Amino acid sequence: KQAATRNPDGTWSSRPLSSLSGGQWRRVSLSLSLGFAHLSSKRGNLRSSLLIMDEPLTHLDSTGRASVGKLLRKICNEDTLALSTILVILQDIAAEEIEECFDQVDEVVKSGGESYIILDANMENVDE
Repeated sequence: KQAATRNPDGTWSSRPLSSLSGGQWRRVSLSLSLGFAHLSSKRGNLRSSLLIMDEPLTHLDSTGRASVGKLLRKICNEDTLALSTILVILQDIAAEEIEECFDQVDEVVKSGGESYIILDANMENVDE
């Protein structure tokens, strides 16, 4: 199995999927997920206003994480996928880096064997 990769000079080359870095694999995975959502909304006439992404920033550097955050914000603001909500499950470090990309950030905390939710203090400022 091969992947087409774009070289710095703009040309394309083919290389084995097994040679992709963790960040490159993550970008491929995100592309496939978003592409499938777009395809199913166009061809299958299946529309959902909710997209759930579990750890989409894993293996990405800070630049990659910022790019994904901006992309998710853009997707939610345009009509291409007709999404009104994107639920992103993240670890603390990644969430702090791209927090400004989201309208609301709620936190699930586990302490003493129990889990609880801290709701975003800015919730009352979000238009409904």
